[in-house]
Amino acid sequence: MMTYDAFRTGELQGWDARADDYDTATARATIQSIPDLLAAARLAPGLRLLDVCCGPGYATGAAAALGVEAQGIDFAPGMVRAAQTRFPAATFDVGDAENLPFDDASFNAVVCNFGLNHVTDPGRAMREAIRVLVPGGFYTFSVWLPPDRNPAFNLIFGTLTAHADMTLAPKAPDAFALTAPKAAETMLREAGFDTLGVRDVQNILKVPADGLFNFFYRFSVRFALIHDPQTETVQRAIRAEFDRTARAFLIGHDVCIPMPSHVFYGQKPEFGKERTT
Repeated sequence: MMTYDAFRTGELQGWDARADDYDTATARATIQSIPDLLAAARLAPGLRLLDVCCGPGYATGAAAALGVEAQGIDFAPGMVRAAQTRFPAATFDVGDAENLPFDDASFNAVVCNFGLNHVTDPGRAMREAIRVLVPGGFYTFSVWLPPDRNPAFNLIFGTLTAHADMTLAPKAPDAFALTAPKAAETMLREAGFDTLGVRDVQNILKVPADGLFNFFYRFSVRFALIHDPQTETVQRAIRAEFDRTARAFLIGHDVCIPMPSHVFYGQKPEFGKERTT
């Protein structure tokens, strides 16, 4: 089985360093999926929720505002510190999505907002999620649509593919492996979930046109892991391509670019009930 140790290390260091910039970069798109993520989790006051790959805690904080006992966990210490500062009433800890430090059946719901594309083994993360869920509990996660259906990622990865030597970047899992509903459903069922579903979210990323490249550099660690090993000549070509392509989405002084996502959900079977097929 292929390992992605260099990718995991790069992701950890990258997100840890970006904790203070998340509000003005990545959060502009990711927070738009949180209402659907929490709605699919069937929350109610008094329930216990675990927010895996919580980042600076937005989903955790939103759940707590609904009267939920919310706990966040992230592998980047900087993100955990930022989350605890932003939402002092919630609980946050450093931890691994693929090895959750909680007992079986500890939570009524587990959510993961754009976190599965940052772990090395999404199937294992799902198995950990179902382990810590009570019977009947819901697991929900969000993922971006792939570049052919996502103009923002078409800009990012289209530009990189056109100019970068991709062999210089650390080996990484497919960022869009779970985008197709069939693939997500298969992995959820293999983990043991039932009552599956998907919600579509039409995220829009609004970015000041001035400094567009620098914004995307802060937005995506994976982008930086590919960009940074390139020669200066290639890096200049990538920046120029960004500026040129983004003009198609210019509205006034902002770039407004569609960045759609899916929110998938599954339910842990209740005691005494057979799983449906």
